[in-house]
Amino acid sequence: MALTFPKSARLTLDSEFRRVKTEGRSHGGRYLALGVLKNAGDASAAAGGTRAGLIASRRVGNAAVRNRIRRRLRELVRTTRPGWIPAVWVVVIARRAAADATFAQLRQEWLRLARRAGVLAAAKKPEKGSP
Repeated sequence: MALTFPKSARLTLDSEFRRVKTEGRSHGGRYLALGVLKNAGDASAAAGGTRAGLIASRRVGNAAVRNRIRRRLRELVRTTRPGWIPAVWVVVIARRAAADATFAQLRQEWLRLARRAGVLAAAKKPEKGSP
């Protein structure tokens, strides 16, 4: 799968964000909050129905700061999306502290929250006796 983040892989409607909030589970960290709704999309759809939405409200900072945070979050989602479980919707919400965080700190927290939420598929362990 190509490392892209097309519009078809994004949550864009208010009703989709609300559905993740009401039906899904949330996981919070220092820089990010994650809303996850499993078995939400059509598993036969492109990329297994995995979709993501990003939120950086005005509380986070001015427009330049919010745009920088959204670019960083988009990159994190784009690079890890091939490893997601099928048919999952994820909403990533930036907290105020994200404005002062480095990309490495955001990446570390994203991976920790995604693992805790069960978004990332478990890595296959090599079988015994295989090289």
